[in-house]
Amino acid sequence: MAARKPPESWFWSHDIQTNHVDDVVLPGMHLMRLSIYGAGKMRRFAAISFREAGAESVYLVDVPAAEVTAKVSAAAAHPVSITADVEGDAVRFSLVLHKGPSSLSSLHLDLDEAAFSKLADEQHCIADFTTYVVGGARKYAAIVEERTGPSWVLANVTAQELDAKLLELGATLVRLRGFPGADGVGRFTAVAERLNVGRWAWYSDIDGDAVARHLNTNDSYPFDLEAHRDERGVRYNVVMYRDRPS
Repeated sequence: MAARKPPESWFWSHDIQTNHVDDVVLPGMHLMRLSIYGAGKMRRFAAISFREAGAESVYLVDVPAAEVTAKVSAAAAHPVSITADVEGDAVRFSLVLHKGPSSLSSLHLDLDEAAFSKLADEQHCIADFTTYVVGGARKYAAIVEERTGPSWVLANVTAQELDAKLLELGATLVRLRGFPGADGVGRFTAVAERLNVGRWAWYSDIDGDAVARHLNTNDSYPFDLEAHRDERGVRYNVVMYRDRPS
């Protein structure tokens, strides 16, 4: 069973303009996750940062798909987070990368659901992923790490189906991405593993006040965060783990 060590401290933030991502990369803090939302002048990022031992975190913003591999290689760092923005049929990716030693990782872009679902097995885990629609077709991009342990992709499921599958597997939710189903019912694609994180919880389609309230009530830290904007404002899907330093 894999262990997930809690951060020394953490914060989450939103309403981050593209030219202000540096503002959340504070000394001693490591950017862990970026999620893009909105469009045009309302285009923003949400982020999670941890204070913990480790190498420097860097980021790449709005990289065309054809340039992602070269940009990541030039950064001399390994990717830990990926998010996508689509304008027309053009996809741009924003990534968080960490310098220093790591498990071997690889990037996979422009996958359909079947190909994405095959990325996780006993030797490979999906560290992060994003999903987007191009030309009417749902696509996935993922960061895959070489490390042992059971890992599962739960694709295109309802909230009820997701909870039932997690219970059946005895698994912990690691990554969660939401999208509307063809029938108008919300769907999720998720990654799950067996982890030692104590109690944990997940919430979908909540506002920022609810994110803060649930983090406080559960005495938890955010491990995964996805943001989107609709007519109600900014909404979040969040996975939170409870085990924290005493």
